[in-house]
Amino acid sequence: MILKAFITLFKPFLILITSFATLIFGYASFLDADILDTFFNCYPVSAPAVESNWKNTDKTVPEGDFYVSTKGSDENNGTKESPFATIEKAMEAVRSYDKNQKTGITVCIEAGEYRVSSLSFTSSDGGTAACPVTYIGFGEGEVIINGGLNISAEDFSTSDKYPYISSRLSVSADKVLVADLTKEPYSLSQQDWGKLYPIGTYNTASSYKGDTTGPMYCELFVNDERQTLARYPDEGFIYTEKVLATGIDDPIPDENGDPATDTYHISRELASKIAGWENPEEVWMYGYWKYDWADGSSPIGEFNEAECTLSPEYRSYYGTKEDAPYYFYNCLEELTAPGEWYLDRENGLLCVYAPENEAAAKYSLSLSLSPVITVNADNLALKNLTVKGSRSNGIEINGSNNTVESCRVINVAYTAITVNGSGNKIIHNEAAYLGGGGISLSGGDTATLTPSGNIADNNLIHNWGEVYRTYQFGVALNGTGNICSHNEMYNAPHGAVTYSGNNNMIEYNLIYNVCLLSDDAGAVYAGRSWTSYGNTVRYNCIHSLGSDGHTPDGIYLDDALSGQNVYGNLLVNIPKYAIHAGGGRDNNIQNNIIVNAGDQAIKYDDRARDGALNNGWFNEHVNKDSGDMWKDLYASPYKSEIWQEAFPQYKDFSDDFSDGDNPGFVPNPANSIVTGNVIVDRSAAVGDFADAVKKFSTVENNDNYSLFHTDLIFTCADKGDYSLRKCSPVYKNLPDFKDIPLDEIGRR
Repeated sequence: MILKAFITLFKPFLILITSFATLIFGYASFLDADILDTFFNCYPVSAPAVESNWKNTDKTVPEGDFYVSTKGSDENNGTKESPFATIEKAMEAVRSYDKNQKTGITVCIEAGEYRVSSLSFTSSDGGTAACPVTYIGFGEGEVIINGGLNISAEDFSTSDKYPYISSRLSVSADKVLVADLTKEPYSLSQQDWGKLYPIGTYNTASSYKGDTTGPMYCELFVNDERQTLARYPDEGFIYTEKVLATGIDDPIPDENGDPATDTYHISRELASKIAGWENPEEVWMYGYWKYDWADGSSPIGEFNEAECTLSPEYRSYYGTKEDAPYYFYNCLEELTAPGEWYLDRENGLLCVYAPENEAAAKYSLSLSLSPVITVNADNLALKNLTVKGSRSNGIEINGSNNTVESCRVINVAYTAITVNGSGNKIIHNEAAYLGGGGISLSGGDTATLTPSGNIADNNLIHNWGEVYRTYQFGVALNGTGNICSHNEMYNAPHGAVTYSGNNNMIEYNLIYNVCLLSDDAGAVYAGRSWTSYGNTVRYNCIHSLGSDGHTPDGIYLDDALSGQNVYGNLLVNIPKYAIHAGGGRDNNIQNNIIVNAGDQAIKYDDRARDGALNNGWFNEHVNKDSGDMWKDLYASPYKSEIWQEAFPQYKDFSDDFSDGDNPGFVPNPANSIVTGNVIVDRSAAVGDFADAVKKFSTVENNDNYSLFHTDLIFTCADKGDYSLRKCSPVYKNLPDFKDIPLDEIGRR
């Protein structure tokens, strides 16, 4: 305490002394970084103060050709005074219009809710370059296009009306409300709500015989918040105990020809709990059985209370490890907490833990198996719409020069907006509360490197990956020349941006609070390719990743990804590596600012070289005879004139394993440049570089400091301002350093 008080009292003088030393000598660290970390509570440092205000305040009543209103009728002629009642009727009217006589066709949809099974726009519904077609919402409130069904609060009663339900509950009858979906006005059947199929990116159900895979089950939303199928435990996980068998180690199928599964011990307490469930065969298990990037689920298979052993019906994709996190779901007896629900699928009884102010609660059940809106057309725009309630995607676009603008896509099972084509613009939207990902863009021509021109810009994307928790991203780019810019992304269990292909651009994005349940992951992630040259990650602000001990990376160039440009990014409070290059070549990592990396600021290994020449762990991907990376390279046009002109590095590529020290030998981490980066963290070090990286690439002229120098370097880091001071020593040590345009990052 005395030492801490002393350092705190004299901190201004210590800063003055170290500042003088730094200005004279370029660097000073006479105080131990761990001591400074302890006494100044430096971890975490303040989050960057990047503001991006966004509201959709356009209340203008547009001039249109046709109008739709919940107060209208499809017997009307569709004018403002006599609007249609359905969007489908307006689509019919647009289809019959002569577009040659128009410079544009606009359908104006008045605020209100429109329930649809799906809206499907075909080529005849689209426009032309000279006559685009626009569907635009207007009026007070939202234009809601709902693929689900609203359930009235008045149709719920307390569970004591249904003894079969209440007898299995451990909470009082008034805590659980029940509605009969088979009765009017709903009259639903088992076909409507569907059966349970596996969730999780790495489930193995398709390897088993029978009806094991299918669409997402219907979901319940209360006040637009996704409810959780009644689970144990209510929050967090339980953990596997001793593993007795894993299916991947047993190649012999069972008597039905199905793969062997996993078996592990459980506690006596848990065995007793499972034995108390009336229908344990209906209960499912979800978990990260081997790796925290590989989730999967399965019904309970074999359970032995006396032996305290448990097996899922479907094995884990990678086997099961001891201490793997998992939970049970779809268990009526565990309907014990707010936010949980259960559906008696045999009798159609919808059970929900009573929400606060239950009489005013709004309940919605997702039903549509199709995207709410599908566009197989060109030159069509969707504006000012709220799309929700699908067991599939929200909006799917296949075509060119289409626009989704100022829309809100929420409460869908998979991805909010998917795009395949060219010249499509996804701008100024909100995508949130999603079972899968946010926005997916695909397009461009690989052989000719013709860019797609697709862009996801100025979008607010948050709370995705609520069902499928791994490899679901806020924005995913695939192909050539797609752009992800000025988006704000937060709250997700895995990464924010992923990409593959060539010449894609990820810029000016604000990313935080992602990779919350992942370790071997990155906020911006791509990997395992020698053919994805030309992608750029620049001018992004990434901060405050991970939670509960998870330590992800900031920007992760995984598994020998090569030919990337990473510069001008601000990375703050990254739990593991701020920038992680996994053994690739021809990567440029320059002019980034890294503050408070948890492990190393920059990590650059040689896994591809080690795998190819020393039979290291990456060998299966780079071995001479069957490595998938070689196969992908040989299948690409890397020897074509177009590619070698665009990426001249390919001219020097060598696959001669007898000449492993040739810089052109593809697995070598060669010709990369790591320079001009500013690192401020506890270790005051640039990072960890394999010897082969130092041998074949350039790592020099980086400026590194301890956290004690934060006030010397940045304008006001305590308040999240990471712009450089005018007198910052960075300008002396790195005279070519270019200021990062922090004010331009995030949504406009």
